[in-house]
Amino acid sequence: MTSLSSEILIKNFKISFEDYSLDLLQKSKHWQRHYNYKYKKFEDKQYLQNFRKHLSEGLDDARHLNQHVDLKNVSKAIKEIGKDLVLKNLSKKNIGGSEYVYKLYNYYIDMNELVHISWFKDLNSKIKENEIKNVIEIGSGFGSLARIILNNYNCKYILIDLPEANLLSSYFLTQNFPNKKIYLYKDYKKHKILSTNKFFENDIIILPPWFHLDQNIKIDLFINTRSMMEMNFDVIKKYFSLIHQSISEDGYFLNINRYSKETVGHKINLWEYPYDDSWRVLLSKKSFWQNHIHLLLTQREKVKKNKNIVNELKIIKKIGLPYSEKKIMGKNQFL
Repeated sequence: MTSLSSEILIKNFKISFEDYSLDLLQKSKHWQRHYNYKYKKFEDKQYLQNFRKHLSEGLDDARHLNQHVDLKNVSKAIKEIGKDLVLKNLSKKNIGGSEYVYKLYNYYIDMNELVHISWFKDLNSKIKENEIKNVIEIGSGFGSLARIILNNYNCKYILIDLPEANLLSSYFLTQNFPNKKIYLYKDYKKHKILSTNKFFENDIIILPPWFHLDQNIKIDLFINTRSMMEMNFDVIKKYFSLIHQSISEDGYFLNINRYSKETVGHKINLWEYPYDDSWRVLLSKKSFWQNHIHLLLTQREKVKKNKNIVNELKIIKKIGLPYSEKKIMGKNQFL
């Protein structure tokens, strides 16, 4: 069993929170609003055990989705995704104490989780399990998608997010995977780089955005879901530099974000994300249940004739213009 108690996780949070000044650019205007928490609540073990009761809609979509979806639509969603895949990946524990779940037999049905299972289905339809030995998820939240991928793939998983989210994901994943070895910021601070040795020694690695990755580590799959749309564009460019530098020769990038959003002080358009031209589009479609969000899966590609990302971004622009921030405000933003 893991030795990561709540006390250790809270201590790790304090250490990383104190180092926020290393990368102040990370906290955009959007996240300054969402993460306007009182520091003291993170010192409370009771809060940590019931963290999903306190998260906003932007951090836990189950709060919004379950208020607008009835069991008839849940059944429809399960049928569309596939009953076997859903049952394999539903939780049997309500970790975090969410009040927005349906209890059915021995399972907790979480609408946020159903969306994430649908994303995994799309991802898995285009890649082979044994291709993915390691993953970096940028903006991993409390670890919901990470749990599903780790439940299906035998891979090493790096989660990158702000200290507040990392506290929640470290608790959530520790509870879900008690036998996996987890590497935290307190471990990273001893060396100030995620070395190849530490990378291979651990199963789950949870770090803030200002971490440094050994240049010899190459990543098979990068993921960002619904958080680049809430970052300053300079931060987006920084993450794309990380992706372009650290992705394996034929690695993948799963990008799921709004066509357009403006909560950081300037408009963030999906079609303007700084892809270089060495990407082949494997899947490009509207997200499950969320028409204003696009799912784009690409693979790193050397062969010139297969690189089609530039043309695809032009197509995404045509699709996305009707879904500007102003046109969806006041409507259900998740269904």
